[in-house]
Amino acid sequence: MKFSFLIMFFLPFSSYHAMAQQEAAPTALNHYVDFLSHCSKVVTERFDMLRKYQSEVDAYRRKPGFGLRLPSSGPLEEYYYKTCLEGKGLDPVSRQELNAETGKIWKTLNELDEAAKTLETYVRLNTYESDQFKQSDAHVAKIASLFTVFRNEKNDFYKKILQSYRKNQPYKSADPFLSTEREMEQVIASQQALLDSLPYYLNEGTKADWPVARIQRSMLSDEKWLASFGKAQEKLPYPASSAVGDFKNAIASMQDVKRRALDDHNFAAKQSAKHGNSVYVSLLQYFNQDLLVMQKSFVNYSKSLKKLLTYPSDSPVITPEPTQDERDQNQKTKPFKDQPVPALSVSRAKAPAEKATVRTLNGYIDFINESLRQMHLLQLLTRNYQSSAEYYRDPERAAKRADLTYSHADFKLPLSAYQLLSNAAETIPQAYRAPVVAQAEVLLHILKEMDGLSIELVNYTSEKRYLKDQLKRSDAILDRYAMLFEIFDQKKEQLYRDIRRIHESFPNANPASSWYVSGNALLQTLDGDKDILFGIRSYLGGKSDKLPETSGVEAGAKQLIADEYKNMKGLQRYGRSNGLCPYTPYEDLAANSLRFSVMSQKLKPVSNGFSNHPYQSFYYLYNGELVYLYNKFVELANADLLKAVNQPDLFAFRRLSAEKGTEKPAEKRPEKPAEKSKTPADVAEKKPVADPVVAQVASPRNDDKEVTFENNTIIESQRDTVYVERLRVDTVFIERNAQQNVTRSLEGFAANNMILLLDVSSSMNSPFKMPLLKRSIKSLLTLLRPEDQITIVLYSGKARVVLKPTSGSKATEIARMIDLLQSDGDTDGNEGLRLAYKTANKSYIRGGNNRIVLATDGEFPVSDEVMQMIEQNARQDLYLTVFTFGRHAHTGQKLKKLSQLGQGTYAHVTEESADLQLIIEAQSKKTAR
Repeated sequence: MKFSFLIMFFLPFSSYHAMAQQEAAPTALNHYVDFLSHCSKVVTERFDMLRKYQSEVDAYRRKPGFGLRLPSSGPLEEYYYKTCLEGKGLDPVSRQELNAETGKIWKTLNELDEAAKTLETYVRLNTYESDQFKQSDAHVAKIASLFTVFRNEKNDFYKKILQSYRKNQPYKSADPFLSTEREMEQVIASQQALLDSLPYYLNEGTKADWPVARIQRSMLSDEKWLASFGKAQEKLPYPASSAVGDFKNAIASMQDVKRRALDDHNFAAKQSAKHGNSVYVSLLQYFNQDLLVMQKSFVNYSKSLKKLLTYPSDSPVITPEPTQDERDQNQKTKPFKDQPVPALSVSRAKAPAEKATVRTLNGYIDFINESLRQMHLLQLLTRNYQSSAEYYRDPERAAKRADLTYSHADFKLPLSAYQLLSNAAETIPQAYRAPVVAQAEVLLHILKEMDGLSIELVNYTSEKRYLKDQLKRSDAILDRYAMLFEIFDQKKEQLYRDIRRIHESFPNANPASSWYVSGNALLQTLDGDKDILFGIRSYLGGKSDKLPETSGVEAGAKQLIADEYKNMKGLQRYGRSNGLCPYTPYEDLAANSLRFSVMSQKLKPVSNGFSNHPYQSFYYLYNGELVYLYNKFVELANADLLKAVNQPDLFAFRRLSAEKGTEKPAEKRPEKPAEKSKTPADVAEKKPVADPVVAQVASPRNDDKEVTFENNTIIESQRDTVYVERLRVDTVFIERNAQQNVTRSLEGFAANNMILLLDVSSSMNSPFKMPLLKRSIKSLLTLLRPEDQITIVLYSGKARVVLKPTSGSKATEIARMIDLLQSDGDTDGNEGLRLAYKTANKSYIRGGNNRIVLATDGEFPVSDEVMQMIEQNARQDLYLTVFTFGRHAHTGQKLKKLSQLGQGTYAHVTEESADLQLIIEAQSKKTAR
């Protein structure tokens, strides 16, 4: 009996001991993982130290004279190392094997620490001053090699940890904890495999192929994970279940990095390793600080019910420098590959479209709109380049000018959107799939050809080939651009029509919903606006001799307003300041549609006196205040609505005649009779306006005469004030009769030092503000000379200089910066004025026209200190001009007072005066003869 009792006691105890050991094994293994993560953190710190040190070394080699610094590192933390070795819960054999691996990793980490401290000592002793960084290069190379050794040993170590874990806790697919853990493990492994394949070059000047295809494959793989991840989430208890969603969000965050990585890998990015390095560091940070943190949260939330294994942080490595690949920079761009599009035959569907189908169709609209944004950028770049290139047609004159330049650093192919659409094409019914996919592919091919042509222009100008061929290749490229812009417009319109036909073939799941009813009403109004826009294009392009009819659109917009509460019944109003309120886009689209109709009735024919085409205002209003609002409503709605496409500004780039530098004529159409030119007597007979806008002309004395704008006619009084500069540069404050045409030339005028202090706050986002501001500046660019200089200071949010003093010979570069201006942020006028005056004084031109031009749409508080600064600088020949923008002239007095203190002009810029206003300011001083 006694013997049998002992047997009965022993069996339960043995079973309990085995279970306890099984429970303790993951805990012990996680101590090893924590040790690896801590070591990875140390390696990452050394990596960051090396990156910063190398940038300082590169700067020192370019310009010696400052001392290098490296932060001192303390002793290595031994806590995690000792915790591993003292841990319990593993069988002796496994524990001995893992402890051996721990010692190996610890040894490598100490070698790395010693190598880093050797470099620190080298720097503190200033040895680099005598050995020209020879020892430094050797130290850096050793540290970089140890990064690779550590990563390889860490990965091998974790594989053994994982094997031990699987032995103690076999995988069971029915267990929601283990199945979710396996899903996470697979995602983490795929992300780490990508990181292991990406290069990081310590020398950012390195030009090497970047693994674009790997990023694309990983991005598409992520889409599959996002669609299928979390199968067992509903079976998990809270809070473990919440960690699954957080982990999925972490995947999406890395997906966003990959999308930007693909889209930003343009021609400019390929000229160095900077872009690739930035992507590598970003992905590593998201991997360690987001993805792994969410996985560890899941493990911690689950430990009361199931002991799971965490994943160690990854560590960076440095890639050896590659051999430089010399490529032919003079290859001509191949024409895009066009292809026949299968006919699209649409039949009425019986059931509503799947959510995924509607999402994909809207994805194609987004792809078209992003493509149009990129095309518009190229239109502006080529237009600015063309205007500059004409001055280089004569090789003798070109050799005396500054170099002709071209850059398209900001152009980006929408590759990620295209790749994701190709991956999602299976959600479109098979009968419609081929035509849509084929058309999107052609659009991408056109963009690629545009990109290739721009790269050609970059190489063409940098190698000064224009001096040899008198712009022959340049003309061919610009001719091709003009054709591609037209082709792209036609093909995107066909794709949009097909996508819309597919969308309309499906019945709506809830046709009585307010979202659907109001969305359809908005779309009908937008369709009418589009007809007007296309009619304006035909009229301005010479294909029609009359303006489009607008009465139907006006009636539709008024009906939209009248039906608002019927259409929007049941939808919540959150207020105009809330971005989730559907009433804001609904009401604004209706109002803007009416404005669009009225604006089209007042369209004036093309005039050579305008630097910008009159179509531009319609382009901005249609895209920015009609299509944008409709698409915003679609995004808010839960009704499977389809977005609308933007329209290009086909008049932004107009091809000039290669022989005379004049615009190639469009098809002839009857022109409106020219207005009779005004004589001085005619002007004198006109009565003054009720509240004339007074503009004071710059003068170093306070006896200024007035300049007034009367019915958009500039009337300027005569003055002949002579100012002799002490370096014998004579300048005269000119007399002008602005009743006559302003001379579009700066010949004979003093050199300009113009600081453009621009308000780009969100309130400037209006057709009467930002477009006019850009137009006003660009009207001056074609007149600038090498001795003129332009500086741009923005004061939206924090005041900042976005364009340092730049010679007029680089008008293309200035124009590119103007094109990139966008409205956002708040206004800080005080700080903007301080920075503008500081910049102006640094770039001051003796005897020149030193002038700050403040452009804003409203008044702002100005401190007494700044007012005093303005007045003092005006006494020292640095003046302040104020331009205001908006639909109506401003009635406030603060801005007028600023211009008076600054002894400059005050003017409200309108459509009629925009092209002359800045030119007049640039002609404020004339050199004495």
